[in-house]
Amino acid sequence: MFHSFMEAGILLAIRKPNFIIGPIANILGIIYNALFQFIYGISTNGSLGIAIILFTIIVKFILFPLMIRQQRSSFKLQQLQPEMNKIRAKYKDKKDQLSQQKMALELQEFQKKNGISMLSGCLPLLIQLPILYALFYIFQQAYLYVDVIAQNYTEITNVLTSAPETVRSAVFQPYLEFWQSDILAKELEGFAKAGYDANMIQNFALIDSFKAADWTYVMDTLGEHIKNLPTLLQQKNDIEMFLGISLISNPGLTFPGIIIPILAAATTWGQSKIMQQLTNNTTDPNDPAAAMTNSMTNTMLYVMPIMMGVMTISVPAALGLYWIVSNFISIIQQLLLKKYFRKKFEGEAQQNG
Repeated sequence: MFHSFMEAGILLAIRKPNFIIGPIANILGIIYNALFQFIYGISTNGSLGIAIILFTIIVKFILFPLMIRQQRSSFKLQQLQPEMNKIRAKYKDKKDQLSQQKMALELQEFQKKNGISMLSGCLPLLIQLPILYALFYIFQQAYLYVDVIAQNYTEITNVLTSAPETVRSAVFQPYLEFWQSDILAKELEGFAKAGYDANMIQNFALIDSFKAADWTYVMDTLGEHIKNLPTLLQQKNDIEMFLGISLISNPGLTFPGIIIPILAAATTWGQSKIMQQLTNNTTDPNDPAAAMTNSMTNTMLYVMPIMMGVMTISVPAALGLYWIVSNFISIIQQLLLKKYFRKKFEGEAQQNG
């Protein structure tokens, strides 16, 4: 059982992104590394968390034009709802398939004529999905994307390998047995083909998977052979900890890590609530299809936060922090845009009236 859990953890730590996510991860990794280097030059403590917050702000700024387009489309749809209801009224008593198809086509033409795109509401989410997948690999394998972390892991590896082989083998043999797995060997082979040093990946992933108890065991066993290790582990801890939470580890269900899933769920609910208000205001309450849509939206208002809360329990806390900050910024953006477009469209309506 212990072997299977350890193997699963290491497998996640070395899994290589596919040919679609890989290039995205590389580009985002360059940006993230530059941000981290800048923050680390100012303060070592909490540098990983601060870099994530700044990185999230940059990503949201890049995606902001899509948010504007989404909000504009939602408010324009709300403004044109009376005209769309008139179209629906024409087919109110016509339930045959042909009439329903004509109604759908007429509504589609009306929306197209007025510059409304239903896709614009989904576009920001669709674009964020590959970003989230890429960030999962960046945060899970930070040693491949952040130079300071790679340097720290290299120095830890050098200290560990400086111990006599007989002593080192006795300590690490139980852990190294997991690398005999065919699945792990295949992942390492993939990295080797991509130009990485397979031994380096193996060592870094092993270091990344170690918990406090593992390091205590290593230091107690190797003793005088690894005098510099406590200093390097303290450096590792200073980089990875943010407000008492290890950002490279799964937050789990214990305090303070549990704060990440709770805030992820809460901010997801807040963002979904604002979007629900916009959606419900742009549908005809007398339309059965619209009523079903509203019902599904109300259900997702509670399902999505639960899903995000559960998901962030079992992924690196860094990804949960990104999601929390991203949601928080989205809520602010949505509230500001909501106020702006309401004032804008009400002013246009008064001028046209």
